[in-house]
Amino acid sequence: MSKGESTGNSAVPEPHGTSSMARWARRVRRVRNEAGLYLLRGAATAVGGAIVAYGGVWMHAR
Repeated sequence: MSKGESTGNSAVPEPHGTSSMARWARRVRRVRNEAGLYLLRGAATAVGGAIVAYGGVWMHAR
């Protein structure tokens, strides 16, 4: 990869004169992304717990 290409991981410098709406939009976007991760982890935990519980009941019934 040449030096001119961006990897997508670097932060874009923000101009000093950003509006308050732009700052709030960034904060809301960040919180939404973080909340999505927690919701996904919670859903995966619930599904895993349901599978383990069903497996335990199924094994006990046999």
